[in-house]
Amino acid sequence: MGLLDFFSGKKDAPALDRLPSGSFTVDRDGKVLTSTLPSGFPEATLRDIGRAVVEAMVSAREANLPVTELVIHFSGLKITAKEQRGGAMIFLAPIR
Repeated sequence: MGLLDFFSGKKDAPALDRLPSGSFTVDRDGKVLTSTLPSGFPEATLRDIGRAVVEAMVSAREANLPVTELVIHFSGLKITAKEQRGGAMIFLAPIR
């Protein structure tokens, strides 16, 4: 029976990380001002998302496109951003 146990042995399943949900605000430079996301969420990722959102809104403004809200579906995550006087309020939610 030892041989059969080898093939049917239970292996530990890899741990799955939950996608974060919460919000954060950034100023016009993409600097994070406040956040309700878990403290384990990487600060560099917040800065990258914030900077990309602000740059997209600035580009839209320069092209005379009235964009007040931006919705992005990225890798199982829904990113919703609302413009606030040059900065933005950004919401992260897992896609179900």
